[in-house]
Parts: sequence; structure tokens; C-alpha cells
Amino acid sequence: MFSRKGTQSVAFGLSDLLHSFQTIRLNTKPTCRYNSNQTQSDLTTLRRAIGRGNIQHARFAYENLLRQPSGPKADRDVVRKLLLLARHGKHRQDIEFIKTVLNDMKGPLKIVPQHFEYHALIFAYGLQHLPEKAYDVLDRMRREGVTPNLYTYNTLLGCYKRSNNLNQAQLLFQEMILNKIKPDTVTYNTLLHLLLRTGEFDQLFALYQHMIEDQETAKPDIYTYSTVLDAAVKSGNQRIGTDICDTVLNMKKRDKVDLNMLNNILRFKAEIDLNQVLALYYDIPDQFPHIRLDRVTFNILLDACLKGGNPAKAYMLFRDMKKAKLRPDIITYGTLIDAESRIGNLRDAIQLFEDMCDDELIEPNDRIMTSLVNIASSKSASAHDLDRLVSIVNKFQSTLKLDTRAYNSLMYGLAMQGRSKQVQGLYDSVFRDIHCQPDIATFTHLILAYINDDYLDDAMEIYYTLREHHKKCRDENISSHRPSEIPIQLDTTFYSTLIASLSNNMTPGHTITTDDAYESSPRLIAAMTMFNDMRPLRIQPTLHTYTAMLHACGQYRDRYVLNQIHQQIKVDMYLDPDIGIYNALMDAYNRTEDGDAVLDIWQTISMPASYSDVRPDTTSVSIVLDSCGHNGLVNRAQSIWTWLKKTNFKLNTNNYNSYIECLCRARGRAGWDLAYELVKNEMSVPENPMHAKPVLDQKTVNTLISFARKKNFDSNEILSLEYWKSSLFS
Repeated sequence: MFSRKGTQSVAFGLSDLLHSFQTIRLNTKPTCRYNSNQTQSDLTTLRRAIGRGNIQHARFAYENLLRQPSGPKADRDVVRKLLLLARHGKHRQDIEFIKTVLNDMKGPLKIVPQHFEYHALIFAYGLQHLPEKAYDVLDRMRREGVTPNLYTYNTLLGCYKRSNNLNQAQLLFQEMILNKIKPDTVTYNTLLHLLLRTGEFDQLFALYQHMIEDQETAKPDIYTYSTVLDAAVKSGNQRIGTDICDTVLNMKKRDKVDLNMLNNILRFKAEIDLNQVLALYYDIPDQFPHIRLDRVTFNILLDACLKGGNPAKAYMLFRDMKKAKLRPDIITYGTLIDAESRIGNLRDAIQLFEDMCDDELIEPNDRIMTSLVNIASSKSASAHDLDRLVSIVNKFQSTLKLDTRAYNSLMYGLAMQGRSKQVQGLYDSVFRDIHCQPDIATFTHLILAYINDDYLDDAMEIYYTLREHHKKCRDENISSHRPSEIPIQLDTTFYSTLIASLSNNMTPGHTITTDDAYESSPRLIAAMTMFNDMRPLRIQPTLHTYTAMLHACGQYRDRYVLNQIHQQIKVDMYLDPDIGIYNALMDAYNRTEDGDAVLDIWQTISMPASYSDVRPDTTSVSIVLDSCGHNGLVNRAQSIWTWLKKTNFKLNTNNYNSYIECLCRARGRAGWDLAYELVKNEMSVPENPMHAKPVLDQKTVNTLISFARKKNFDSNEILSLEYWKSSLFS
């Protein structure tokens, strides 16, 4: 098969051959008749080539025309049309052709070149990013008796704009002023756009102000306003942006406002107030009936709604977009998927992705795929959604590139569901061959997957390997040797995450309180092993690390390990315990049925401020009251409640519920009656909440009814309580 280029070459060769043959055959005819007809034919061919926009054919016809010794030549009109065509050429030979035509004008064509012809050469140089050559044309014009004018300078400014050469453009602008050539709107617009492109917003606004003050020859037009408003959006200049929006929206001739200007107004208002954007959108049919919205418009509106926290309105606009028969593009879907990513909605994000690929036949890019995969770490991601996501990743893995963070998110989502086999497979296919560089989060999630899948031995084997690698990397850094290929450094986040995961009791129904180290849960032993490794590795446990360990002790009801952790808290010079630590201690001792320890800690945190910087919060109150109730310390609970009331402690509904349950646990009916009276006198009902009176909830009433049954209350009294409940929550 022949290429298009090859076909043209063959055509040119045949044409030359035919032309030569005709010349030889027709030489027997009178010369003047031949020359006149042939020249006229070449001129017609030239006009046709120009009309078709074919530079190569036009150049060939022009060269044939000049070969003719006599007959009509191209006039100024033909030459200008030829130069208009040639100046858009993308090859150096097109510039050389323009220079040839300029020389021919003074020679065989006998046409004096004017500004137009020189401007064509300047434009061609600019199009091919040769602004220095373009400036040389000014000197040539002066040498040949043509004084550069406003259009000359505007054309040359366009050359500097294409090359992003701000310095030379500003020098040229000063040269215009020195030569007493007053800039017009085009001059200012060219410079404003160049300043916008180079991010020189302060200079842009100063030039715009100068333009407004000097409107003798240059008045701002829609392009001016659009450019300056774009700069106001990017720089956050609300004052100038608001002025321009008001000016444009209050124009009498609104038909001058184009779609680009309107989109910039929407983009600016989107940074200020979503309501303003929506109000303008709904006014467009009446205020600007000549404008038909495009994809860019709706993409701006969608982004504004999602940033403004109104996803419902965004999807309404998405439907409007489809009704307008505008096909969503990759930006549209990327915006919607980003919105679902922010709220962790993997299911809807996958649906959008599939609609984009299957219905709209849009190829996804790296950014959209990364945004989608990052949602895998959301707590709401279901097993089914993760399976769909894994299928998508496998499908596009060879064409799209995900970064380490995205793969880590996917590993985390799978790890939280204990899918160790898939996480290991993902690690092997992506990280083992250094397709992506693994980091500490990668290995955290790998170990996490085995822990949550209850493969504790495998998890610990990986941990021990990683611990030794950490030591090696640390020693290499100290000795200044060549660093490891994968420089992994364990940190507090690594340990806190794994310890927190180990605190999840896989068999909660079979756990009993123990003081014996030999009866500790293997998972708790693993957590304690990691915790004890931290200091030798020079990693200081944080409040979160201690909290995770205390939670683990409470979950496994292990008083032995709990006492060890408590002792370490007491002697840790780098730890400043906050109320969160004390609450975790109280909760752990409460779960291990050590009510005395709970009360000791409560006594510590409820001491006067002069003795302790830590004050109890509502969580502390609920824990100590729960502990008193479960350990039969109702009298102590009443003393604590009296103290809370006396000190004007702001109690919440949960505190009341804990105290009510504690009272109900007292033997006989007296405690229950006190609890009921407390509800009636000190709590408000949901339909009529009152200041300083916590609102009772269903747990409050259910606690009263449950203990009424346990204490064998009269059936009528229980029915009355049930009726009271239905009246409150029906």
C-alpha cells in the first residue's frame, strides 16, 4: 500500500513529466500563445490550491507560475491569500517560502511589500517558536522603508506569547510606548494572557488597572474580563473577581457574553458560595438565552456542589447534563468518583467507574484509578465491593499505573477483612519485583491481614523478619554504609496498628479473667512481645500505643498483663498520661472485675486541680458507675453522684443510664424506685428537650423495664412501663 505522502510524491512526479512533455510538444506552436495560456492555467491552479488550503500544491503552482517568461502574474490579492495560507505552515521550508515570496514581490512580481506581507513572516516565525527571528523582521521593515505600526507590534507580541517569553514581551511593550504607538485592546489582551500563563498575577492586575484608567484606545472586552477573572480565581483575589462579575452580569448587551466568560464567572463564584453558583445556573436560560452550556460548565457545577457538601444537588446536575445531551467526559466522572472517595462510598464509586468504561466507552486514567482504589481503605467497603475492585485492578493493571499509596489502600481494605491470601498475592505481584516501592504501611497491612485471618504464626514470622531488617537499616545509617535497597523503619504507627488489631478477641465467649501469665491469650502475648520490642528498637510508645495495649488487656480479661502495662505507665518518663489513658485503665480493670483498682484511679483523677492536671470526663463517669454497679458498690456510686452534682459536672444521657443501671442492680426495690424517680425528675423526654436536663433514650426505659421484670414486679406495673415507652418513642 502507498502512504498518502508517497502518493503525493508520485503525483508530483507525473505532473512534472506531463508538463515537460507538453512543453516539448507545444514548442512548435507560437510562443506567445503558449505562454499566455500556460501562465493563465498555472494562476488558476494556484488560486484553487489556495482555496483548498493545500500549501504544497500552492507552492508548486506558484513556482510554475514564476517560471513562465511572460503572461499575467499573481497580483497583491493572490499573494496575500498565498501568504495567509503559508504563514500557518509548521515546517521551516514554509518560512523560507514566505521569504522567497517577499523577495519575488520586489523582483518578478513587481509588487511593493507592505505591512501585511511582513506581518505574515512575523506570524510564521512566532508559530514555529522563533521570536528572535520575528523581531529581526522589524529591522528589515525599517531598512526597506516600512515603518512598524500597531499591528506589527501586536503580531510580534503574539510571537512572544507563544514562547512564554514574558521579559521580551514587556520590553517590546515599552518600545511601543517610546515609539509613541498607543496599545489597543489586542495589545493588552495579549500581555494579560501571557501574565496569566506565567502566573504573574500581581503584574496582571496592575496592567488591567492601567488599561481601565487609559481607555482612549484600549477598552476591556469580554476576552479581557475572562482573562482577568481567570487570574482572580487562581490567585484568590475576590475583590477584582467580584468587580468583574458584577460588571459583566450588569452589561446591557448581554449577547456579548460568551460561554467561556460565563464558565469563568461560575468558576469564580464556586470558590465563594455554592448558592450563588446555583442561582446563576438557574438564571442562565433567561439572562443568557444565546448561550448553550457545555461539558465544562457542568463539570464546574458538579465540582462546586461536591466541594460545597451537596452531593444530592451534584447528581441532579449530572442528570441535567444528560438531558442536555452532553456526554460526560473523564473529568465529569473523575469529579464524581472523587466525591464518593471523600465519603468512602466504594459501591457507588465502582458503579460510576463501570458506567464510564462500559456505557460511555471512556478509557480511565491513572488519577481516576488511584482515586477509586483509595476508597478500599474505607470502613464501609463490603467484601463484595472489594471483590469487584480487585477485578477492576487486575483488568487495568497492565495499562494503568497505581502508586504505592493506592496499593496500600487496597491491601488495607482486604486486610481488615482477614483476606490474607489476596493480600499476599497482591504483595507478590506488585511489590516483590519492585514494581512499586513498598513502605512501612505495605508491611503493616501484610501482617495485619494474617492477624485478622487468625494466622498468628505467619504474622509473627513476617514481623520478626521485618524487625531484623529494621535493625539492619538502622545500623547501616549509623555506620554511613550504602543504605538498604528497601529502607524500612518501624515506627509507633506500625506497632499501634498491629497491637490494636491483636486486641480483637477472636473467641470472646470463651474468655475468663486470669492472673496467670501461662493462661494469657496467644494474641495478647504477641501484642506484649511487640510492645516490649519498642524500647530496645528506640521507638517510644505513645499514648495511642498504651491505649491499644490496655484495650487488649481488657478484651482478654488478663489482669497479669494489665498490671505490667500499668507499672510501665507509672515509670515511663516520656509519657504524660491524659484522661484517655486513665479511662482506658479504668475500663481494663472494670473488664477484669477489679472494682477497687477502678475506684483508686477515679480517686486520682477526681482530686482537686491543685493535686492533678487531669480531670474526669463523661467517659470516666460512665466507667466508674458501671464498675460500681457490677461490683455491688451502690453506696459508693451514690457518693460519686452526689459529688458530681455538687461540683456542677455536666452529665450526659450515658452518665444517667450508667447510674440508673447501677441503682437498679441494688437488692430489693428501693434502688429501682430511686432510678425511676431520677428519670422523672432530672431527665427530659425526646419530644420536649429541656436545658440542663439530658434527654432520656430507649436504653434508659429498657433498663427500667428489664430490671422490673428481673425483680418480679406486678404485671400491671410492667404493662404501664411498656405503655410509657410506646408513648415516648412511637
